Amino acid sequence: MTGSSQPATSHDTTQHRVLRSVGVAYDTGTNFATGQGELSRVVWSDDRMAEEIGAIRRQLHCNSVTVYGSDLRRLEDATRAAVDAGLHVWLQPRLVDRPQSEIVDHLAEAARFAEGMRRDGADVSFSAGCVHLVFTPGLVAGERYHQRMANIFADAEHHVLTSTGTVDLVGANERLNQFLDQSVRAVRSIFGGEVSYAAAPFEDVDWRLFDTVRLMHYYTLGYPPRDEDQITEIARYHRWGKPVMIAEFGTATHPRAAEMAFLSFDVVDRQGPEPTVHEGVLRDESAQAAFHQRSLDVFARAGVQGVSVSEFIHPTHPHSTDPRLDLDVASMALVKTIREDHRDPASAYRWEPKQSFHALAARYARLRVDESDGGPRR
Repeated sequence: MTGSSQPATSHDTTQHRVLRSVGVAYDTGTNFATGQGELSRVVWSDDRMAEEIGAIRRQLHCNSVTVYGSDLRRLEDATRAAVDAGLHVWLQPRLVDRPQSEIVDHLAEAARFAEGMRRDGADVSFSAGCVHLVFTPGLVAGERYHQRMANIFADAEHHVLTSTGTVDLVGANERLNQFLDQSVRAVRSIFGGEVSYAAAPFEDVDWRLFDTVRLMHYYTLGYPPRDEDQITEIARYHRWGKPVMIAEFGTATHPRAAEMAFLSFDVVDRQGPEPTVHEGVLRDESAQAAFHQRSLDVFARAGVQGVSVSEFIHPTHPHSTDPRLDLDVASMALVKTIREDHRDPASAYRWEPKQSFHALAARYARLRVDESDGGPRR
């Protein structure tokens, strides 16, 4: 990020308790165009969702959850279930590759039901989307989100993304902040609670628009750098005089995932009759678990007030005992999805915790604030 927008005040990181909010991202179904249905959650039921939300609260020991997705009914139902389970909710509508006006309207519709819940006493905060330079057309060249991503990461080595040019981030960030200003105005005209945005490192956000700084920590290449470099990079956001949180962090489930950063998913060949994992890429749950623990240490030292790991479940990348078909190695999920029919995204599934789930659950249980001491930080 270029840092061209000017902060309001300085900030002393010792004033606030760190890691008061510990959570996980929960996809209710996003229009990512995965080739496995309109939404990334093909199989959906309220009962299954409530069971998964319950596991997030009781087994993973979260006190917060980021509920994201495209379908407004699912977003509302999952938010209500999370509130009923005693979780603080960051509600984050995501609408990919749609006109900007439609995205603003989508945010406003979600803000309406969020405001109704908030007035009824629900602990709900609102995120005006995430990484719009990738997901929203017209800010960066590229018709589809993966094309825009490829152009932003034009210098990266990868298999899936094909760039068509480079990106002038200065101009792109000017357009981004104009869009964010429009979006926030629409949301704040309806929603009276805390409002933020989940920003990638290459997005130079004017954080004066928001109540909280929230960062998508894995959208970086050449990762992982030294811990001290990460701490310095994150801590500089304190100059805005607002709480700093990690909106999402995580990595996939193979040995090279950490160094591949956001592109850790790029270990699958999708050109054949069915997706297959690149030869030599094997699952490594312990590497994923170790990455999460190291990241939490970094965040605490950087004075971060809240974290949310990406993500609870990723059904578009099912697990298989056949290493060639084990798409879960490319998933950041804390649980592995096991389908009745591996090749059919609409088939019934069950999930099993990975090592990272158990390791984070133990860590979260120690970090989570005592509910009698004011509950999670909003």
